[in-house]
Amino acid sequence: MLTTISHHAMAAEFSVLLAESDAHLVEAAFEALELLDRIEADLTVYREDSEISQINAVASERPVSVSESTYRLIQRSIAWSEKTAGAFDITAGPLVRVWGFTERRGRKPTAAEVQAAVDRVGYTAVRLDDEHRSVAFDRPGMEINLGAIGKGFALDELAKTLTARGLQNFLIHGGGSSVIARGDQVADGRQVADSGQVADSGKVADSGKGWAVGISHPTKPKQRLAGIRLRDEALSTSGSGKQFFHHRGRRYGHVIDPRSGYPAGDLLSLTAVADNATDAEACSTAFFVCGIDAIRAAAESDPDLPRMIGVRSENRQDSVRVLPFAEFEWVDPPTDDPSH
Repeated sequence: MLTTISHHAMAAEFSVLLAESDAHLVEAAFEALELLDRIEADLTVYREDSEISQINAVASERPVSVSESTYRLIQRSIAWSEKTAGAFDITAGPLVRVWGFTERRGRKPTAAEVQAAVDRVGYTAVRLDDEHRSVAFDRPGMEINLGAIGKGFALDELAKTLTARGLQNFLIHGGGSSVIARGDQVADGRQVADSGQVADSGKVADSGKGWAVGISHPTKPKQRLAGIRLRDEALSTSGSGKQFFHHRGRRYGHVIDPRSGYPAGDLLSLTAVADNATDAEACSTAFFVCGIDAIRAAAESDPDLPRMIGVRSENRQDSVRVLPFAEFEWVDPPTDDPSH
């Protein structure tokens, strides 16, 4: 039996699943979950007193000093921007807004509106001062939004806190799209945590090593396409399966390429597996933007890159194909039949 506790933060439901061996530490897990509220208070753009909101308000006029944890996360974000030639960019907020996805309703902007937003985007215009731990912008109207990496950071911090309090065998997920697995499930092999949901799969054999984690259908989240095993690893899934709109017969997803200003990606979803959730989330976002050819090239040339699994749309409605870009330990391997 698994013990599950949840906490709402960062516009998502965070859940901690405790293996039977750690169920007696449930109170420590409850207390650890409160950490999420502090992290959200620092990183959110929806509170005027958050560190990120303070940066966005005045960083184009003067440098803004921030806490060490926020500064390190911004540094890490810029490193991913440099690694992916700008495919990952925490300054892309104006583009998300002009496409209507900030309010979760899409709209087709004019070319002039897109260009005006692009002019306010660009990680190279973010100035970091290590000595004063400060952030400044070179251009007016710029802003930072850590939505594409902040949830992964929160999961990593939560995992560290749980481990420090003596928990060894647990799984955490934030809204289903980001997961951290520690230790062993040590259960009856029937529970599977799905990327997109947590559910009882019913028929998955489990060796007891690690946790069985499912890859969900991007547009049918209750349908599991495959299952992999995670142990002391993290997983993040990015995609446009849930947030999109149609305009004149064309589908536009909510993941915007910061370089062009337009929705990007030739996949419905991309899952990245790394040793931490922060890098997994940044990787899945960046390489979803880059597309299949770039993913294949990067996977071949960079052995330290997180492992990735893509889901591509096929010709028939809701028909997809799973594309592994690395080796995985499959609990439930994907089928070659594209009619999932």
